[in-house]
Amino acid sequence: MFGHEVRARIYFVLAGIGLVTAWWFNAIASIEGQDYIKAWFGSAVDWVLSLDLLIVILALVVFMLYEAKKLGMKRVWLYFLASGITAMAFTFPLFMAFRELRKQKIALAFGKLENFTVDNHRVDVWVPEKVVSYTPILMMHDGKNVFDPRTASTNTPWRILDALRDKRIKADPQPLIVAVHGLGPGTRMLELAPKEIVEAHPDIFDNLPLEYKPIHKTSMNGEYNVLLAEKILPMVLEKYGIEHQMERTAIAGGSMGGLASLYLMSKYPHLFGAALCFSTHWIIGHEYMSQELPKYLPNPGKHKIYTDSGTEGLDLFYPPFHNKAIKGFEARGYVRDKDLMFGIFPGTAHEESDWAARLHQPINWWLLG
Repeated sequence: MFGHEVRARIYFVLAGIGLVTAWWFNAIASIEGQDYIKAWFGSAVDWVLSLDLLIVILALVVFMLYEAKKLGMKRVWLYFLASGITAMAFTFPLFMAFRELRKQKIALAFGKLENFTVDNHRVDVWVPEKVVSYTPILMMHDGKNVFDPRTASTNTPWRILDALRDKRIKADPQPLIVAVHGLGPGTRMLELAPKEIVEAHPDIFDNLPLEYKPIHKTSMNGEYNVLLAEKILPMVLEKYGIEHQMERTAIAGGSMGGLASLYLMSKYPHLFGAALCFSTHWIIGHEYMSQELPKYLPNPGKHKIYTDSGTEGLDLFYPPFHNKAIKGFEARGYVRDKDLMFGIFPGTAHEESDWAARLHQPINWWLLG
């Protein structure tokens, strides 16, 4: 989706040049009474150049017809009609420009992507083509990994727009997606790790690999939760004219974002009706998270929890802790398939590409189940 607009602008410039040059030199030829037929086919050299150009034009016509059908571009015949009164040097770049814009629209699942900055946090918002007062809202942590492969940690985003475009996410209306970026890698753990558990166990960060260690040990999770629940969510509701409905507002994330999602719903149960957690990072602090976080959850009945684990890479160590957390949820009264959905996915790892392959399942369960 990224780069289509830039390429479209380049093609528009080329189309403008093609139009100006065609009219300018056509005007000169008309004023001087030049013979087009003789100029095109007057000598062997003219025949070579003319046939070369005609064959290229025929190839372009085939390409344009094929691309228009594939991308759903309508009234492609207008480009051919315009070529007769202008020039292919104008209409072909023009077609390519609109082709890029069409590809961008498809890549964006026919919605639009906007971004804002709130308290030094970038916020990317995907706005569906149709927004109504009861449009669901899905907020996601680690916003840099949600849409843009250029900023994603593994160069592969969540591909949630693919799931929407391919109709794997079946909700109608489609959810508005709010992706909140963190401040940076040095503060990620501090913003996402549940505040009360971290403060109760100050050793929780001690055994982290060096690349994951935070810049200090003072929790920033409280401020981060306020940012999401009390600043960004109200801003989005007002900007897009959506009436808040707890059961149609969810928070989602992977790894530490899974823990953060559960805790945010626990702190703001009147705002968030579902927490969708992928490869939930229960292993941080060993037993602390799987034993203690379920105790903070809101009472069952009005809220939904999804959590899962893979079996490869970092997820290789997750299943025992995942199973303990499930027992904790069930001890609180959460019932499988009613307000609790969970699973272990063999052969999948701790990566956005694996989460992307299954993210539609909990989203459909949240909105349609």
